[in-house]
Amino acid sequence: MMNDKEFEKAQASIMNKKAKLMKLRSDRAEACKKMSEIEQAIARTEKELLGEENDFIVLCGQKSQLLRERALQVGEEIEQAIRPQQPVDKLTILFLAANPQDTQKLALDKEVRSITDAIRRSEGRDGIEFFSRWAVQSLDILQAINETDPEIIHFSGHGSEKGEIVLDDGSGNMAMVSKEAMAAAVASASKKVRLIFFNACFSQKEAQAVVEKVEAAIGMNTEIGDEAAIVFAAQFYSSVGFGQNLQQAFDQAKAALLLKGIAEENTPVLYVKKGLSAQEIVMVESEATPKSGTVSVMQRIKNIFS
Repeated sequence: MMNDKEFEKAQASIMNKKAKLMKLRSDRAEACKKMSEIEQAIARTEKELLGEENDFIVLCGQKSQLLRERALQVGEEIEQAIRPQQPVDKLTILFLAANPQDTQKLALDKEVRSITDAIRRSEGRDGIEFFSRWAVQSLDILQAINETDPEIIHFSGHGSEKGEIVLDDGSGNMAMVSKEAMAAAVASASKKVRLIFFNACFSQKEAQAVVEKVEAAIGMNTEIGDEAAIVFAAQFYSSVGFGQNLQQAFDQAKAALLLKGIAEENTPVLYVKKGLSAQEIVMVESEATPKSGTVSVMQRIKNIFS
């Protein structure tokens, strides 16, 4: 038979178990409620995430389109900056001559005659205009450019070892023009100017200075004799008149010196604006003029986004 202590102990254990069970059931109810809240939060977050992902995809598409449009715009700007101009219907050459009285006499009249004869015998003669200005003074340069609006400016005369061009001071004496002044004049000149040809001794620095403003420039890296200057210039413009590209015209002019037995073929130097190729620069169009196979900047950008 159970005594009083055992009875009280058993009764206390039962009461504790009931209390514990009630507590666990309460905790379970609270946990279920919490779980329901968590499930609702998960569902809500998943829905928000899906919406934001969809919005992000749309934004990415819009940004990609904006990037493509901006890239094409920049590509067009670059291409416009580096693209050689197309051959013109009428190529204008401005010949500037200066031979002050206190300088060595040059055969500038013979040079003009040789150039004009070469142009007249070329295929593109009907599409070339030739203007000459003599005893040129510094301000005559801008005046002549404004009057003729040339694609090519050709200077013949003397140059100094400092890279200066010798002009007339108005009294028949020398007036030196620096390469910086010549570059500034070119920068303010017509946008049509494509080539500047310095047919003068030591004019390499002048050519280097102006080529940032035009497609190309030709200068001389040392002294050049009268005959060499005449032969080189005449053949150069003959080749231009036959639709040859700038590199071909330059190379043929050097070859003409060799054919004449004039050992000055290394004196002329050709400079081309950064981003351009002399093979792509054509002044006079000819049926035989090859088309460039170079892939354009715009096409390369389109290929990236395609």
